[in-house]
Amino acid sequence: MLILLVRHGHAGSKAAWDGDDDLRPLNERGLAEAKALVDVVERFAPTRIVSSPLLRCVQTVEPLAGRLAIPVEVSERLVPGARKRVSAFLREIATDTTSPVAVCTHGEVIQVVQTAFPKRVSGAKTRTVRAKGSTWVLEYSGGRLRSARYLPAPRWSAGQAAT
Repeated sequence: MLILLVRHGHAGSKAAWDGDDDLRPLNERGLAEAKALVDVVERFAPTRIVSSPLLRCVQTVEPLAGRLAIPVEVSERLVPGARKRVSAFLREIATDTTSPVAVCTHGEVIQVVQTAFPKRVSGAKTRTVRAKGSTWVLEYSGGRLRSARYLPAPRWSAGQAAT
């Protein structure tokens, strides 16, 4: 069973955002990353998409949901404050289904997941990589993480979001 663990795209600086941080949207670069992410994740044929409810995460997976014609489910268990529960949540998802699931969350949440990678897990030595718009392909078997493979964020250039 695969979980495609996605870090949301670029959303600009927290310091430059005057509103509620939960509502901070993707910027031009983040929108382009969200579009490019479709080609990266679609090839794994996820049948479910679960996202942090924060706007930047939902926006990151909306193009994928549109292409696959499946809804984006939101879960409070993927917000930055829920960091300690996320590994258990991912194991729960992995045991609930046999189809790949795309999961979008935040860098600090992914950091917690990476810290919990057992040393025996194939791909664990790259545990410090978590760029915005990137994806970890986590393979579970029997509810246990067996391998972790990092897929870098798609390349971006100014003007891509509008195309």
